[in-house]
Amino acid sequence: MAPIPPRGRSVGRPSGSSTPVLAVGQHVFVNCPGDRTGSVVLTDTSGQVPSSSLADGVEVEVLEWRPRGAGGTRYRVRAGRDGADGWLHASNLRTVLVPPPAAEPRTPPQPAADTASTGRRFGQRSWPQR
Repeated sequence: MAPIPPRGRSVGRPSGSSTPVLAVGQHVFVNCPGDRTGSVVLTDTSGQVPSSSLADGVEVEVLEWRPRGAGGTRYRVRAGRDGADGWLHASNLRTVLVPPPAAEPRTPPQPAADTASTGRRFGQRSWPQR
């Protein structure tokens, strides 16, 4: 007897991208990548007609989401303070008020020469060979 194939669609795994996956009803913050003093423009469903703008760090509530394939997921959000409503790309949202600082590349520590206690370099013999 042949095995029965699964009935549902296969669910893809999240990619290694840095854009967050957000839930409807979740409160998140506007993110202006590269320019923390800027603002982002809310658009209509098509992403073409601007409706209003929000400054970096403004708290918004996620109302809807739409996957866009290679174009990236878009979220419909509403700002609590003035009621501004529109669509943003996932990269324009973050889950924390203050983004963590960018990680600097680590360099391995260099071994220090131990000349202070013996007057010789590390690895140098203390007596001459015969």
